[in-house]
Amino acid sequence: MQNWTVDQWASLVTVIASSITALSYGLKYVVIKPLTSSMERLNESFAGLNSTLKLMQSDVDRIDERVDDHETRITVLETINKKAN
Repeated sequence: MQNWTVDQWASLVTVIASSITALSYGLKYVVIKPLTSSMERLNESFAGLNSTLKLMQSDVDRIDERVDDHETRITVLETINKKAN
């Protein structure tokens, strides 16, 4: 194996650094950028889902209040019925 000069070593390091830089930019545009945009779309979808769940929870709360009210009325009617008999 022959001895390399400083210029040859510098050229080799430059080629390796350029290759690594090109690979990192390629990785960024092929993998990272699509993943980031997918994550943004998912965040928007989850925000919509969250608002839907809040609406559903408010409906459930109102239904629960109505059921409690009906149970109270039933209990009162049963008590009145027992006293009448």
